[in-house]
Amino acid sequence: MMLNRFQPIVVAGLLPLLVFPWFTTTIAGQIDFWLLWLVAMVLVGLPLVFAEIGLAHRSNSTALVALPKLTRDADISTIWRGFGWLTILLLLIVIARLINNSVVILSPMFAGVSAFAILGIMTLIVIAISFTKNISGLIAVACAMIAILINLTQSATPTWQITSISLQEWSMAIVLALISVGVATGLYWHSRANQLLIENQQDNKRLIASRYVLPIWGLQLLVGGFMAMATPPASSLVATLYVIAMLAGSAYLLQLVTNQISLRLHQQSFNFLLLVIIAVFGAGLSLIPEFLLNHLLVLLSFLSAVWLAIFIGWQMKISHVRKSLNFQSEAIYNLWRIAVRIIVPLAVILAVIGWGLSWLS
Repeated sequence: MMLNRFQPIVVAGLLPLLVFPWFTTTIAGQIDFWLLWLVAMVLVGLPLVFAEIGLAHRSNSTALVALPKLTRDADISTIWRGFGWLTILLLLIVIARLINNSVVILSPMFAGVSAFAILGIMTLIVIAISFTKNISGLIAVACAMIAILINLTQSATPTWQITSISLQEWSMAIVLALISVGVATGLYWHSRANQLLIENQQDNKRLIASRYVLPIWGLQLLVGGFMAMATPPASSLVATLYVIAMLAGSAYLLQLVTNQISLRLHQQSFNFLLLVIIAVFGAGLSLIPEFLLNHLLVLLSFLSAVWLAIFIGWQMKISHVRKSLNFQSEAIYNLWRIAVRIIVPLAVILAVIGWGLSWLS
């Protein structure tokens, strides 16, 4: 019960702490970029987190299980149920990227050992750690934070400067905002649904989304502030801590993916074989070249964000959405609705264009 209460905090810090370093090495110290990231967190990240929590309140279940019910309630095409499987694919790609990064860090330390052997060992370690369930997420966040704090004391802080603002920079800001809030991975939907099941909360009128969303979003801003000062690992200790964090984080995400698929297959008990299959599939994805894996993660994140925004903003019944979010002010609800229906899709479309331009250049 206590670990379940900490789960939202774990989720809030997990993805930005583990994923930011892949993208921030070229933008460290750029004041204009981090201001754009803050804008993206407000205009895109916050409305989409409210969207996921609203769907969790409406369904009292995880994405894969809930979407058939939600599409029936809204009387819309079953194609919208694909969002659940898209979140699973995104989580698998994140797992693959974490395992891949741990192999890259460890390979120089084990000269003469093939990368495939290290990959196999890392996969077995991830499977073993996944049995700790929520504890693995706490380990990942703790190790990543310790690594960052040690690194800040051992390396010079970035030189802050203002650079020219471009569409490519906006694209990167949107990417990091989506990563920060874990949007389109279903993590908050999953963690909130689990809380509701444990609390046995059935009366959605009593559930106020902002009481859950705003503290988590504030924590993500704090984590982002730490990551704005992050630099490459300055010592083997920092690198080792980060490897532990990535493996524990992979184990945590692996357990969440297995749990969701098990529920979707109507299996009440833990399925070890399913977990192994998913872990092997994730490890297989890590063999994809790093830059392609990054682009795949980014493009699927864009797709999922727009999918979620259109689904809750244009497809679901207004009365259902209003009740599940339970905003205390009609004006705030209307602002959120404008953001999720118009601002979020337009912002992400601009980001897609910027990402395409950066690819071409």
